[in-house]
Amino acid sequence: MVQKDRRFFGEAPEFLSERAAAAEMEHQVASALANDGTVDASDVTVTADHGGITLAGTVASTQEIARCSQIALEIGGVRHVRNIIGIWGSKM
Repeated sequence: MVQKDRRFFGEAPEFLSERAAAAEMEHQVASALANDGTVDASDVTVTADHGGITLAGTVASTQEIARCSQIALEIGGVRHVRNIIGIWGSKM
């Protein structure tokens, strides 16, 4: 019997403990956005991946876009934020 080395195509597999940490980070950022009185982030989705957060959706103003990034960066473990939030009613 011949044993082959395991190979991964693309990125290494994500283990459950890593996904659990990402899910917790998503929860913390989403909760912080929901509880902040200065933004309406009800149309913003939060996705975590390898210490980074992606924010997507729409808000009312450019000030709210910046505030969403700031809120996310205040959460422990968040190393960077990719912000692809747009403004309600604007052409994307």
